[in-house]
Amino acid sequence: MSKKVNRVPYKLNAQEDRLTTNVIEYIIRGTDAIIGSGGRSILAKILKGSKDKKLFERNLDKEPVYGVLSKFTIAEITGKIDWAILHDYIQIESLLSQTLKNSSIAVSLKLYL
Repeated sequence: MSKKVNRVPYKLNAQEDRLTTNVIEYIIRGTDAIIGSGGRSILAKILKGSKDKKLFERNLDKEPVYGVLSKFTIAEITGKIDWAILHDYIQIESLLSQTLKNSSIAVSLKLYL
């Protein structure tokens, strides 16, 4: 018998008509760094070059794509990530984590090539 999995609802908001190949590659490269351990907001912060303490604690500021989309807002970057999800470049897997404090939501992105 398989374990029951609680899915967490999310809403994608792709604001772009099309992304450049470079931006898609940045998103995929950033996704690779956080598979199973982070979600869209962490990925957006990496691409933005955020000074968030969580990024530094996990050494995500050392990723090659850290700050490559710094000219965009977090909302714009999240829209680009959502576009990549909706166009099957990456896949989102959301689970309600039982191991995280206060039943936090753990969202992980997976490469979908």
